[in-house]
Amino acid sequence: MRKCLLFIVIVFFNLQYLSAQDPEKPTFKRFGFMAGVNFSHMNFNKGVPPPPVPVKTTWKTGVFFGFLLQVPVTGNLSVQPEYLFSQLGGENKDSKVIYKLNYFSMPVLLKYQFTPKIAAMAGPQLDLLINAKKDSSGSSDNITHDTEERSFGLAIGLEFQILKDLGINARYMHGLNHVGIGQRSDVKEFKYELLQVSACIHF
Repeated sequence: MRKCLLFIVIVFFNLQYLSAQDPEKPTFKRFGFMAGVNFSHMNFNKGVPPPPVPVKTTWKTGVFFGFLLQVPVTGNLSVQPEYLFSQLGGENKDSKVIYKLNYFSMPVLLKYQFTPKIAAMAGPQLDLLINAKKDSSGSSDNITHDTEERSFGLAIGLEFQILKDLGINARYMHGLNHVGIGQRSDVKEFKYELLQVSACIHF
């Protein structure tokens, strides 16, 4: 509940800030809705300390959706904050454990419009954990309280406008901090790697 309230407060103050700008100037160029597919990887080999034996892992598929604002800065440059629900996860092939984690994801991207149809973007992304589960040997366990709540990464991507108000987006996000799962001496750390493909409708 506290995480939901924090997310709502962040969105509210962003909208309040935008609406408080000079009424004679456009406060934001566009807003939109986006939805797509995540391909996420929990790389346990980048934990600290690294495991003595490399961990075999696989990528997992999830979905994400939410909305965005596009705030003009100057010329072809804009800032694009986004507010997303995102499903991430991974699998430890050695222990046959599958992890499923849900996040509030909040990228804040600098977006440069090269042509009317092609744009590039890059910026930081903060993820706040909603809940986490692990599936092992046919059972499912809630590990929300045993999982680090925050993940921070850097995202880069391209957007192609296929219609006037419809675009497709491809991104890569690399986690910068170590995310821990477990308790006390049994904590396992990893870094996220994430590929995203999405469609976005602008208004």
